[in-house]
Amino acid sequence: MSILWLTRSYNFTDKNPECDRFRTVRQKEKISNKDLAILAGLSKGTVDRLFGGKTMDPKHSTFAKLAGAMQYGYTLTRTKEPNYEVEIPKATKQFLEYRAYLKKRGGRKSKKKTNGKA
Repeated sequence: MSILWLTRSYNFTDKNPECDRFRTVRQKEKISNKDLAILAGLSKGTVDRLFGGKTMDPKHSTFAKLAGAMQYGYTLTRTKEPNYEVEIPKATKQFLEYRAYLKKRGGRKSKKKTNGKA
């Protein structure tokens, strides 16, 4: 239950589903990875990895560039009206449970930043 807060609003297990969505659009457009990369201002390797399944969670800017290159808008669309009076207390409770879980576990595990210095 304590990990639920991390996946409250968005969750994918294998890869970002937008990768498949964009692959489908590219196939319908019948445009090569090379040509799409040139139009989008991306490297061909970036496009190859995204559509080949090696890139699991590309940056938003990559998706925005791909969409723009094919003359698509990449915008937010509301799917349902939020009920903040219900959801904020639930999210707060889950967040506090998550924090307690981290504390019990011994804190957050993070990489130590060295700013490129040994």
